[in-house]
Amino acid sequence: MPTAKNVESVRAFFERILNAGDVARLETFAHRDVLVPESTRGIESFRRLLAEMRSTFASPEYKVMDVVSEGEKVVVRFSAKATHAGRFMGIPATGRKLKLWGVMLFRFEAGAIAEFWSVIEAQGILKQLREP
Repeated sequence: MPTAKNVESVRAFFERILNAGDVARLETFAHRDVLVPESTRGIESFRRLLAEMRSTFASPEYKVMDVVSEGEKVVVRFSAKATHAGRFMGIPATGRKLKLWGVMLFRFEAGAIAEFWSVIEAQGILKQLREP
């Protein structure tokens, strides 16, 4: 699949899955045997990860800042605004509005996400949660 199609898919993933929360449509983006962090596999594992992200950081507004693609890989630097609605690194929900950023890596096979990796800048989040 051409790199441009993968980038287009990632942008649609951000809008439909991450921002809109339409995880019922996850199969339209990912392989049924997708690899997600901690070496788990499968669409249900991916769905649980996304639900956990959304329950921790509710009402997210993700914004794609940069996209780099090569071959079957797409890397996105993103920013987001969200509400701290669930336990994060031992801190119970505060209801605070947070700004966060991170990087997501997608590897595609046959036009679908075959691997998904995500890293967020945790120190900045912790700083916001500890501010009076």
